[in-house]
Amino acid sequence: MEKRKTAGVGGLLNFPRLSWPFKKRKEKEPEDDVFYPLDQAQDNWKKAMHLYRSGRYDQATIHFRRSLTMLLKANCPGFTSSAENNLLSLAKKAFHTIPEDIKTALIFINPHYALVKSAYSTAFVDDIYERSKIIAEWVFSQSSYSSFDLEVK
Repeated sequence: MEKRKTAGVGGLLNFPRLSWPFKKRKEKEPEDDVFYPLDQAQDNWKKAMHLYRSGRYDQATIHFRRSLTMLLKANCPGFTSSAENNLLSLAKKAFHTIPEDIKTALIFINPHYALVKSAYSTAFVDDIYERSKIIAEWVFSQSSYSSFDLEVK
């Protein structure tokens, strides 16, 4: 006569590959689409241009600044902390000499990283765009990376 095995109370909840409440666990997929700083810079520039043209100036300003941050991080040698977002210090890390007009533009754009609803006028964002474009063109002229389209439509 064969003896029947019982799982007991503890064995009932130990189903393999199940998690509470009895769903299959998702397998972790490899991250193939990891963005690099240069890709993030281009993506943020495209978003900024779209927001700029649609009149959403607060968000456009933030994305222009994020784009410049990622563009400078892409040119920094070695490890750059994700918490480091000061444009002037990133530019000093990436390039030894910074022209005075670029330094002035970096200082002007540097504090604009938080969303301030409806605080920016059209003229102010036009100035942010022009300075961002000048900085991006300068960074591309100093680096080995090929430039992306700064006139995204």
